[in-house]
Amino acid sequence: METVQVSRKNGVCIFKYSGELTLEVVDRLKEEIGSYLQNQDCDSVVMDLSGVSFLDSSGIGFLVHLNNQRKEQGKGFYIYNPSSQVRKTLSLVRLLDYFQVLEQEKDLDKLAQ
Repeated sequence: METVQVSRKNGVCIFKYSGELTLEVVDRLKEEIGSYLQNQDCDSVVMDLSGVSFLDSSGIGFLVHLNNQRKEQGKGFYIYNPSSQVRKTLSLVRLLDYFQVLEQEKDLDKLAQ
């Protein structure tokens, strides 16, 4: 079962996603996160992917879309603590370096200062 937990810290909106990030959930997730971002002032968006067990091409497209959207708005987008499966998938498609990846909680804390 997929879940999204949202927290906010000093202008940083953190979305902790657990489950599979696939075609079946991407549209709902886009709508849910998009709606939240329309109503909140977030300087940076962080996707905590530590609980993601599988990532398909639709999930990759979703992450690229969010990254591009935030850049167009002059705001930040980060992936936090990607699971080994996410890291492996993004490496295979040569996109791991495309994203700004935060590895540790102290990196996240620095961002939210």
